[in-house]
Amino acid sequence: MELRAQPRLETNEPVQVTVLGESETKFLGRIINYSSRGLGLLVDQPAPQGAAVKVEWGDTLLLGEVCYCYPEGEGFAIGLDVEHALYHTEELARLAKRILDEAEPQKDRQETTKSACLLVWAAKTEPFRAPSSPRR
Repeated sequence: MELRAQPRLETNEPVQVTVLGESETKFLGRIINYSSRGLGLLVDQPAPQGAAVKVEWGDTLLLGEVCYCYPEGEGFAIGLDVEHALYHTEELARLAKRILDEAEPQKDRQETTKSACLLVWAAKTEPFRAPSSPRR
């Protein structure tokens, strides 16, 4: 009997996984299932329970926390509780570039860059919502 509040949808999508922290660890993986609250991943390297993780899935960026990690076949299965999602990252990058290109020349270009990125992030960050059907 399934005890999850949200149904899991099966898929097999490649992703880039980054375990965040003092020293970031990056590796490839695959999303094997997802719901409106989380992801099931298969990866080559373990990630500690409670670790903050970034998952790059197509033009979607997901941030979450590792719920579990255990050996699975020749790799590891990771359960991720997704906290934040940023959709259409390619479009957002173009928007940020346009904002920067249109800005008046300033002494502190880094401050302008930070402001543009925060503006775009604030406008587009939202809770994770799983796609209605698996991505192709």
